[in-house]
Amino acid sequence: MFQYLEEKQSYINRYDLQTIKECLNRYLDIRDGMEKHRDELLAKEPKVDFDKEVHKICSYTVNAIKIERFRRKKVTIDEWIEADTRRQDKIENTPPPESIFCDKCNSPTKVIHKTLHNAYEEEPKVLFLFECIKCNKRQAFYEDGSLWDYEKPKCPECKAVLENNYEDKDEILTVTTFCSKCSYKEVDVTDFKKDRIKRHKEEEKDKKLLEEYRTEFCYTEEEGARAVASFDGLIALAKELKEQEKKENDPAYKKAKKLKKLKLNQLKELVSKTIQKEGYADLQFDKPEMDRFVIVAFSASDTKDDRSEYDSANTLKKSLVSALKETNWRLMSEGISYRIGIVSGTFKADESEDDLMKLFHQE
Repeated sequence: MFQYLEEKQSYINRYDLQTIKECLNRYLDIRDGMEKHRDELLAKEPKVDFDKEVHKICSYTVNAIKIERFRRKKVTIDEWIEADTRRQDKIENTPPPESIFCDKCNSPTKVIHKTLHNAYEEEPKVLFLFECIKCNKRQAFYEDGSLWDYEKPKCPECKAVLENNYEDKDEILTVTTFCSKCSYKEVDVTDFKKDRIKRHKEEEKDKKLLEEYRTEFCYTEEEGARAVASFDGLIALAKELKEQEKKENDPAYKKAKKLKKLKLNQLKELVSKTIQKEGYADLQFDKPEMDRFVIVAFSASDTKDDRSEYDSANTLKKSLVSALKETNWRLMSEGISYRIGIVSGTFKADESEDDLMKLFHQE
């Protein structure tokens, strides 16, 4: 039975090996690309230490890879372990279908082997190999009792069913697939010894890469946490600077910067002077509401008895809008209310740069 679940260190080694190979490949790709332009670049900057600059550029890119690989390391390894745990549980704990009898002699059968079919796809199924306890004939069934229906390959030339001949000698398996109806033949040779030696060499090479480069390219938990925090801080700063640059080029920002940010007592003084000129008196302010915005209601008396309700409200609104135009205060959208000679309304203060910019974006 195939063993899917491994020791945790195996997954760590696999992930670190991928990191090392990705870093080395990227470093060499960049270095080789720049090496092609050595003469051209040195002609422009003859005093530059070419190799030092190349190493610096390569290292910047590799460092970014190291950080992103560390960021995903724990989650990726946990996903690998979880997936292999599910596969291992599936192959170990799935019961075989019951009442499987030999289709040749109708005798009972026994399970002699099982495998996980489509193990790395979304819905793998356990395939059981049964052997008749009397005549030794074998049959394969999936966990749900459905028969494994193996369709023998057909000749690409005449479409007859192909036959196979196996020869196993000195760890070399030769499979000859031939057609008995025509001349078609295909020979496949597997040298198990050669493959084993090749695999051993690759494993030794990977082991050497881990020993030589793990410290350089794979962060420890403490190192990685610091590197990620520093990298994210730089990214955030760069983004903030870019946003600030964009903001500073916005005409609304330039206008917002020129606004006078009035304190409440300065607002009262400005409003008082403004409305007195228009014939309003007895200015009163309510207690401010302190939330995201500072909002404060006010009221005053119209001293001109012959002024109509419409004219009174409209005159006051125009004068206040004009007076507040160069400040961070605005008359709220409901405007001015009028009842028996008393006018009232609400002011709102914008304090943040973004809110102040909105004042001009809405114009």
